Amino acid sequence: MQNMLRRLKALRLLKNKVVLITGGSQGIGRALALEAARRGAIVVVCARNEEALVAVERECLILSGRPAFHYQLDVTNPDKVDAVLATVQHEVGTIDVLVNAAGLGDMQPVVKQSSQMMQTMLQVNLLATMYLSRRVAQQMMDQGAGAIINLGSLAGKIPTPHSAVYSATKAGVIQFDNILRMEVADYGVQVLTVNPGPVDTAFFDKADPSGQYRAMLPRQLVLTADQLAQQVWDNVGHKTREINVPAATTYWSWLYSLVPGLGDWAIKRAFNYQQDKQHLDD
Repeated sequence: MQNMLRRLKALRLLKNKVVLITGGSQGIGRALALEAARRGAIVVVCARNEEALVAVERECLILSGRPAFHYQLDVTNPDKVDAVLATVQHEVGTIDVLVNAAGLGDMQPVVKQSSQMMQTMLQVNLLATMYLSRRVAQQMMDQGAGAIINLGSLAGKIPTPHSAVYSATKAGVIQFDNILRMEVADYGVQVLTVNPGPVDTAFFDKADPSGQYRAMLPRQLVLTADQLAQQVWDNVGHKTREINVPAATTYWSWLYSLVPGLGDWAIKRAFNYQQDKQHLDD
């Protein structure tokens, strides 16, 4: 047990640790990759956009002075995931930290969403996260240490109009992590769930092309990806279960669970939901 604790604490420095990040070509994933490189990690980034991956790999190499790697990957394809994990094991080494940062959203009323988009969000945000976590958790249990970092969201705790399916996938990530954490804790594996509010990335360019959803968000809730990345790595190798940012959102989620009726009323007013409902009725 003491040896496992020492190995887990060793992850706090990240130096020469192998860190695999999905969704590493942009946004939060890219910020996490660059910050890990600054701390001396051997960074492995995975995503579908190989051109962007090559650029991130080069930046990581410069920042860390250590090898960096990239692998093109569609996280919704289990066979491809297995192949990449086998390649990483052979070419890089065992994974010390896994970060599931791949994700997408579609911020519009659920009655307007296509079944294909609903299925894609479920596959990318939840099923891929569960599959990768399951595969890498076994390796980490065998080696007696490791950390799995999964991107949840404030949306998984506090509902907002126009985010029903996205919020459902993130709530699934949070609950999955709660149980995985219990199952791997005795093997020296940390499971850290990161639940940010809105982050200033290109996510909203695709999820909300109209800009209406983002315009309704309080500005003080919007974080930068770099700020989030620093906070995440500061908590690896510790007993931290969740990161909820901004910090006040922890209390908001507690309040919502206590008085959901009042929470619904306040959220609908904040998002001008009645106006949107009128638009749908028209």
